[in-house]
Parts: sequence; C-alpha cells; structure tokens
Amino acid sequence: MSPRLADWRRERLARRLAAFEPDTAAHPDDALGKRVCEEALAAAEAGNYGVGAVLVDASGEVVLSAGNRVFEAGFASDGHAEMALVSRLERERPDLAPAELTLLVSLEPCPMCYTRLKLSGIGRVLYLAPDEAGGMVGRAGQLPPIWALLHPRQVFAPARVSRRLRRLALAIFRLNLGELRERLVARAGPG
Repeated sequence: MSPRLADWRRERLARRLAAFEPDTAAHPDDALGKRVCEEALAAAEAGNYGVGAVLVDASGEVVLSAGNRVFEAGFASDGHAEMALVSRLERERPDLAPAELTLLVSLEPCPMCYTRLKLSGIGRVLYLAPDEAGGMVGRAGQLPPIWALLHPRQVFAPARVSRRLRRLALAIFRLNLGELRERLVARAGPG
C-alpha cells in the first residue's frame, strides 16, 4: 500500500473513532471499548499491530492501559497489548486482586495471550472483535486439559459494544496487518 493511501486510511479511522459516541445504555462496554480502540490506533500509528487493551477494577476505573508494541525498539515477541498489561499488573500493582479485574482488548486474544491471561487469573477478559485467523477463545477446548482447571470461574467473552465499534476495532487491527505480517515472516528468515 502506498504511504499516501496508508495515511488516508489512518486519518479516516482516526476521524471515525473521534466521532464515535458511546451508547452505554444499549452497549454497556462502549465507553471502555472506545478507549481500547484509541490505544489500538496509537499502536498502529507507532508501527505496531493495531491492538489495544485496558484493565479496569471492580468500580470500572481504568487501572492500566497498553497498546501492542511488538515492533517498537526492534522486536519484542511479548509486546502484545494483553501481555504488556499483565506484566505491568504483576510488577506495578501487586495490591490488586486479579480475580476482581476486567481486561478489555480490541481483538480476541491469540493463543500466547490467552494462556498468559489464564495464568494471570484476571476475572473477566472481554474482546471487541473476534479474530477468526488467530483467536484462541473459540478454540480453548483444543488446549491440554490442565488449562481448563486454571481459574475455572474466569470469563472470556465478547464485550458488549455496538457493531460499529466492533467494526472499528477490526479495521484498526487490519490497518497495517499485511505489512507487519511480511516483516514478521521476513524476520523468521528462509524456511
């Protein structure tokens, strides 16, 4: 994609996101979902995958937020938004009980993030958009049985957001997906 077209697409998504008005009466997670999309867009604009996440306490206050940083400062395989939040939670906020927290993420967690979230014990993990190609929530039954025993009351589910916000989250993720997949494959070297 030409740089000019990429800039146009980014600007268009930024305008759509800025204009989005959360309807929390009909879609209770819309306001936090918009915040998650803002994190995702900032990550994409920084040259990373367009995935963002927020961690909220039982009263709905945002405790931590993060965007994907896989390609920031070289390469970081653990730079996924969810993993960054879990690491920060464990390092910066050991006073919080993970089971009482909710993590909202713009895209269904991948297998690596899913298993890290299972280990973390975060009570609820909600995602805005499903990831048909790489999401793990719908495939959790394919993991070894031990994973089902960890934090059995933990919830992984779609967030209660409007269809418009769900589409925005997916569009932000896809913004630079082709280019980043090429970089990831090139990094792996010849097969």
